[in-house]
Amino acid sequence: MPTWNARPIFSLPRYIPVATVTGALLFALVADEFPAFSQTHYSMTSFLRCTRDEAIMKAFALMQQGGGEASLTRIVNKPMRVIFKDMKTINKALKNYDALSWLSNQGEQVIFVNEKHRNAPPEALAALISHEAMHDDEFNSLSEEIQSWQHEAEVWMEMKAKNPELAKITTGSCALVDRENRIEAEYRKHTLDNFVRNSPGYQGLPEESPGFGAISASRE
Repeated sequence: MPTWNARPIFSLPRYIPVATVTGALLFALVADEFPAFSQTHYSMTSFLRCTRDEAIMKAFALMQQGGGEASLTRIVNKPMRVIFKDMKTINKALKNYDALSWLSNQGEQVIFVNEKHRNAPPEALAALISHEAMHDDEFNSLSEEIQSWQHEAEVWMEMKAKNPELAKITTGSCALVDRENRIEAEYRKHTLDNFVRNSPGYQGLPEESPGFGAISASRE
C-alpha cells in the first residue's frame, strides 16, 4: 500500500543535475509514440526546462490532451522541474513518498517523483504529477490537499476512460496504479475528503490557503 504524506517545503540547492539527453531526440521519441505531442502549443524548449526524462515527457504529452492540461500549464509557466528521485537520498523519512513538491528559498520548485515509479504507465504518472503541480507556493491547507487529490482522481479516471487497458492491471503489480485506483475508489464513494482529512500527514494544516477556499464534499 503506498504511503501518502503531506508535502514538505525545504531549502533546495539552486542546481539539480538532470540526465543528459539531446532535447530534440527526446522530443522526437515522445512525439513518435504520441503524435499529438508534435502539435503542442508549448515550445520544445519550455518542456526541456522542466524535464529531460522520457517517462515524464510522455506524462506531459498525455496531460496536454485533457484534464491535466491546467497542471501542465502551471509546470511550464513557472517553470517547475519534474524529475525522478530516490527519496531516501533526500531524507530517510521520505523514502516511501510517491512524490513531493519542493520549494527553495529562491522560489524555485521541483516535483520529485519516487524513482520506484519510473516504469509506471505514463497515465498514472500524469495523474500524480497533475496533483503535485497544484502545490506552487509555500502555503498548504486541507482545502488545497483535498482539491489536489480530487484533481488527481479526475485525471486518472479520464486516462482510464481513454485507455481501457489500464483497468486490466492487476492489484499489486504496479504500486502507482494501486495508488490511483484507491484514490478513484474513495472519490467515487464520496469519501476522498475524509480520507485526506484523516491522513496523519495532514493533521494540523489550516482549513484554507491562498487560492484554496473551504470546501465540504467530493465531486463526482
